[in-house]
Amino acid sequence: MNTDVLEKINDLEEKYCHGCLLKELNRSEGSRTAAHNFCIHECSVGISIRTHGNKLQ
Repeated sequence: MNTDVLEKINDLEEKYCHGCLLKELNRSEGSRTAAHNFCIHECSVGISIRTHGNKLQ
């Protein structure tokens, strides 16, 4: 089960997060922390990753 969740998280990150323009924009206009907060609280992909990650706890 945990490997399935990790695979799903890795797939989402590889498909959508690598090269994300919104992440880069938030980093350049704000900070790495601002970009991280955007990704985990506002981005639909980041919220999905966080939801899957919660299953690992």
